[in-house]
Amino acid sequence: MSGAHAEKRQPFDGPRLVVATALTAGLGVAVAAVFLHSYPRANDVGPTAAALGDAFAWIFGASLGLSIGSIATVLFVRAGSRFFAGFLAGVVGFWIGVMPYLVATAPSDVSSSAALGFSFVAFAPALVLVTAGSAVGVALRGVLRRRSA
Repeated sequence: MSGAHAEKRQPFDGPRLVVATALTAGLGVAVAAVFLHSYPRANDVGPTAAALGDAFAWIFGASLGLSIGSIATVLFVRAGSRFFAGFLAGVVGFWIGVMPYLVATAPSDVSSSAALGFSFVAFAPALVLVTAGSAVGVALRGVLRRRSA
């Protein structure tokens, strides 16, 4: 059976999508931790600036990690809509990896509801970068396909 017929029979590449989603979740958490660890706190003047700097570094790192995971998912899946697969991996990766990590590692003086509220704030830029990552992955897949042909 040719590749075009197999693609029409199987709407999604389930096992690969599950693996890519788990890796995307881990990548979001890992890149957020790296950005937070490497943030230069010497430029912060006061505790409010430090908290805002940490929040920005964490949000940007998580969003970038999820975007990279979305690109990798688009390149990894074999069947179905690649764009939707990358988008789904990024969004689900946020909710199963980044959001629980954020709530679980919140400082003791931050309530669970405040940490959950911050995760909703962090979801907006993550959604934008996941969508962009999926689009970049589709474009990169097309370029790689043309080069190999």
